Amino acid sequence: MTKASRNSPAEPVDDGPGRFTSLRGGVAPRGGVAPRGAVLLALAAGCAAMIATDVLNPRIDPVSETVSRYVHGTGGWLITLALLSIGSASAVVARWSWHLPGRPAARRAARGALAVWAGGVLVAGLFPADPPGQWGRPSTSDLIHGTAALPAFLALPLAATVSLRGLMTVWPAGRRALLAVTAASAVATVALAVFLVDVMSGGPSLGLGGAPTLVGLVERLAITADVAWVALAAVAVSRDRRDAGRRNRGRRNSGRRNNGPQIGGRPHGGRSYDGRSYDGDALARIPSGDRRA
Repeated sequence: MTKASRNSPAEPVDDGPGRFTSLRGGVAPRGGVAPRGAVLLALAAGCAAMIATDVLNPRIDPVSETVSRYVHGTGGWLITLALLSIGSASAVVARWSWHLPGRPAARRAARGALAVWAGGVLVAGLFPADPPGQWGRPSTSDLIHGTAALPAFLALPLAATVSLRGLMTVWPAGRRALLAVTAASAVATVALAVFLVDVMSGGPSLGLGGAPTLVGLVERLAITADVAWVALAAVAVSRDRRDAGRRNRGRRNSGRRNNGPQIGGRPHGGRSYDGRSYDGDALARIPSGDRRA
């Protein structure tokens, strides 16, 4: 039995260089295939719903119109479903990210940025944007939508950058993918911010060819990079949670095996024949008639 109270909050414990495997006052939350699969399924469903709206609305230009504006088109409910699915999956990953290795300040920053991303996506899903082409005089719902979406887009690259070292520590095999997606998210977010400022300050002016603006295309690239990063982070943190759970179970089992002296390979419950402490070998050499259970 540990000294920590059973009801005390669990605190991460650094078990060595580059490892962050156990919890003080509790056991590391279990990870595994099922929770990770649910997160990845929610992300995939969100992406599929966005793609479906593009297919169902061929008359809306995906290059110049943002994804959220499709909520007023055919199958508009799919946009709400997509944003709520991605936001919910991101919230789960934000909760898991607390157990990543690294400095506490970096973990708090990463978790806070992920919470801003997840919360912004969820709010954007609950408050729809205005119909396509209406950039001037936004409605109240559109203002709330935009106010939530912009910080969310800005927060995700920050979370990816701050948590990059911790994610690569727990998942070395995903190092290149994490680096590539983090860089893509940062570049796409900067470009998206430029185009959003352009269209919201007097109308679109940064167009190409027949498209008045490229904000729709750039937003889709940013969403792709951001969702890909959330998926990679889910894989990384779920692997760390699963490994931490195995290590903690191994420690508990080892503690049970070593609890008290041993007689004939079986635990003796810590009792000795004369009230003194003996290890397993010493106690085994005492004549059986002299032992007291």
